[in-house]
Amino acid sequence: MKRLVFAVLFCMVSLMAMPQPHHRHRRVPCATSEQMGLVMSTLKKQSFDDQKLEISKLCVSLGTFCVSDLSRMAEVFSFDDNRLEFLKFAYDYCSDPENYPMLKDSFSFSSNYDKLMEYVYPAMRR
Repeated sequence: MKRLVFAVLFCMVSLMAMPQPHHRHRRVPCATSEQMGLVMSTLKKQSFDDQKLEISKLCVSLGTFCVSDLSRMAEVFSFDDNRLEFLKFAYDYCSDPENYPMLKDSFSFSSNYDKLMEYVYPAMRR
C-alpha cells in the first residue's frame, strides 16, 4: 500500500508541470518525452493491473496526453479488459480524440477495439 501511495504521489508531482486543459477536447501538445518517461517508469514498477489502472487514470486526469501517449500507457496492462477500461476513461481527457481509431493495435482481441469504438462513437452501436 505504501508503494502505491508513493507511486501516485510521484505521478502527481511529475505531472504538475504539464499544461492543463481547460476544455474537454482543447488542442494542447502531448506529454514531453521526460514526462512520459516518468509516467511509464511509475506504471512499470507496479505489479498488478489494478494498481496500474488506478495510477494511469490519475495521471491522465491530471496531465495532457495524446493518443500516442495513451497507446504507450495501455501497453503496460496485462489484460485487454484493463486496456479497454483505461482507454474509455482517457477519452474525455485526450488532446486529439479524433485519432482514437488508431488505437486498434493496443488490443489483443478485435472485439475489445470494437467496444472502444462503440463507446467513442455511440452511433456505431448495433
